[in-house]
Amino acid sequence: MQRTQENPKKKTGFWGWVKRILILALLGAAAFGAFSLYDWYREREVLRQIVARLTAEERVAEVWVEDYRKAPDGRMEKLRLKVMEYGRDGKPLPPVFCDFSVNDVVHFEALVIRLNDQIVMDGQGKSVHLFRRAFALDDRGTTYQSCDINRPLEVPGGYRLESADARGREIEERYWKKFWELALDEKRRESAGVKNAQLEAPATRFLPGKIYRLMLEHDGGLTIQPGTVPQILQGEKVPESGAAPATR
Repeated sequence: MQRTQENPKKKTGFWGWVKRILILALLGAAAFGAFSLYDWYREREVLRQIVARLTAEERVAEVWVEDYRKAPDGRMEKLRLKVMEYGRDGKPLPPVFCDFSVNDVVHFEALVIRLNDQIVMDGQGKSVHLFRRAFALDDRGTTYQSCDINRPLEVPGGYRLESADARGREIEERYWKKFWELALDEKRRESAGVKNAQLEAPATRFLPGKIYRLMLEHDGGLTIQPGTVPQILQGEKVPESGAAPATR
């Protein structure tokens, strides 16, 4: 019986391997380019959403005196404020609770940064404005108490992108870190081309029985307007403040 002779396998020569390597390299470069283009698009989209959330015409918050206690000598002993900010859609954000013991005259500080045309993608300079913190001083100005409404280097409450995946959150947190660095460092603001940054910190005496409305306009004006307590809250018992303050 005659054995069928098998054809020997053709060996790949040097130039054959070079050709294969070049093809793989080109495929890898194409894949990397496609990924880089997609990642660039994702980053632009996340930034667009961040800017859209920040550049509303105004920011609004309401403040209610949850606890107000006086010492036997009549001086204010403890003040607890409930600060509720409202988002762009008018929905309330999770409240922040601020405790003070040095004074019932409380300052609310707002941060306004005017962005240049290069930072905002639509080519129109806009301003970013948000509530920064509340603080109080004693009558002598020697004791200082502060309560953060939006903490530096963090995504402010209510502004986090709900639909972002892990990559989107990483991009968002990186941009917010950059934002806070520009907001708090004058030299870096100048090098980045930010037009200017300013703080507004008006104050008023906070007393029970009133709702205080904070209005921050896009041009940097911050006002505190006292108003009457809604009927639904009148007569409501002021809760004890032993529980830990809620945070965003």
